[in-house]
Amino acid sequence: DWQVAPVMHGPSSYPDHHSLIDDSADIVPAVKGRRQDAANAALQEGFVDLERVIQELSRKTSLPTHQVITLWNKSHARVINNVNHWNAYGGYFKDNLKQELSRLGAEAPKSHGTPSATVRRNCYELFKMSFPDTWQDILELHEEAAMLLGVPQTVAMRGQEFQK
Repeated sequence: DWQVAPVMHGPSSYPDHHSLIDDSADIVPAVKGRRQDAANAALQEGFVDLERVIQELSRKTSLPTHQVITLWNKSHARVINNVNHWNAYGGYFKDNLKQELSRLGAEAPKSHGTPSATVRRNCYELFKMSFPDTWQDILELHEEAAMLLGVPQTVAMRGQEFQK
């Protein structure tokens, strides 16, 4: 059987280190221990339903499934911030190359080839200094815009993104 323990918020809410916390309400029953087979079956059934809804939304909107999931998470304040800002800057840097290289001033490379990792790193540091309070938001929004404007994906690519 499941052991249900009420979880409360506040300093007196932590009587021992075994309490599970769920911030979705003031008092929430939390399950301790292993899930039973009935719960696992219900979850599996729910996951199948979720996948059907996601696939349907993807079809109706012509958005890849991973974009549907990301947009749903963001619209319901369930943002899972797993953005690697250095990698996000790579896309921003490529899309705004002239602007980003201008941050280096006289130190900007004279050649027209692909800038080195050192040049990109220096531009990244200057970018962060230019937007101290918003640089992460800028990169995340740029990445989201690129994703929304991106080329359509194959079914296999959508499946891979969903599995992530």
